[in-house]
Amino acid sequence: MNKSLVLNVVRQEGPISRAQVAKKTNITRATVSDIVNDLIADGAIYEGGEDNSPVGRKGILLNYNASLGFGVGVDIGGTKISFGLFDVNAELLATKTVETYKVVTNDIFISLLADSIREFIAENNRDLTSLQVIGIATPGIVDYKKGIVVEGSPNLPGWENLNLSARITEHLGVPVVLENDVRAALVGEVWKGQCQNVQSAILLAVGTGIGSALLMDGNIIRGFGNAAGEIGYMLFEREQLHMNWDNKGCFESLASGSGLAARMKGEGEQTAEQTETAADIFVAAKRGDAVAKRLVEEFTDYLSIAILNLVSVVNPEKILLMGGLSNAAEDYLPRINENIKKHTFSRTSVEVTVSEIKDLAPLYGISILALRIVQPTVQFLKDIKLV
Repeated sequence: MNKSLVLNVVRQEGPISRAQVAKKTNITRATVSDIVNDLIADGAIYEGGEDNSPVGRKGILLNYNASLGFGVGVDIGGTKISFGLFDVNAELLATKTVETYKVVTNDIFISLLADSIREFIAENNRDLTSLQVIGIATPGIVDYKKGIVVEGSPNLPGWENLNLSARITEHLGVPVVLENDVRAALVGEVWKGQCQNVQSAILLAVGTGIGSALLMDGNIIRGFGNAAGEIGYMLFEREQLHMNWDNKGCFESLASGSGLAARMKGEGEQTAEQTETAADIFVAAKRGDAVAKRLVEEFTDYLSIAILNLVSVVNPEKILLMGGLSNAAEDYLPRINENIKKHTFSRTSVEVTVSEIKDLAPLYGISILALRIVQPTVQFLKDIKLV
């Protein structure tokens, strides 16, 4: 415990002297000195710089060694895959994005993913032998502890009952941590985004599909079957109980990017605009197309209802939007916040905003989740329970 305490003080407060460490930890100077010597031998900290205190004997300052090793974070999506190189202080050093591999089996996909990770490491002039851990954020229901994709995305091949962690470890020989992409993004928001120093928050991912992640009273919520936050299956009316949503889910069919595009297609020839994608629909609505405008308003109101239902359950301090449709938030966010204001009171009122770190959120989050496995004594989010 003392070693962990000293290491975290050096990481959070450094450069710092031994005397200052002793004062902040209430550990004797002799014990601090012994611990520091061990940590220097481990390579976890190093000496560098001089204490400029005007009184007393000048000491050599202690620094956290963020370059002791590195990890790679991966955010897998239906259309793109993002890679992030991070140090042991969970800082992103480099990023890269490629198109999602169009292959028919998960064997080929995993082999290509391993090759891409090796290539990414080489491009950044790193030695594979210094790779400590890999973190992967993926769509679907994920068993975080076992590293298994229980139920995955239809856009990825064979992405069900897949022991992705073990398969990637076979290729690259390091531990692999797996997490749902939206949940990883919420951890990233807590680490580097708008949810820093927040105890209760909701992150809504509104893109091709719809998902959410929940932080309640300092706890990242996964649920009994690791399926907490699967709001794409939310219902709004009694009649919807008897409708077939083709495994997509009612809310996702009504308000996701793919659902919005499908609904517009169902309107047939009633619109003269080119509206093959959700982005096209928002553009058409801005230009005054009546059908597109109506669908955008319905999308906004369904999203408002879902958010209000979540607010009633979670009472969050922050609600953030991310995903492809958040890029058009200026077209619908004022109406959402107006709806929320109308149906909440002083203790539940909350403003919905758009993520500022956006696509970096899942990379930051998966780096934190990965490092806690190989650096368990380091406290990155001391007031947040991740498991």
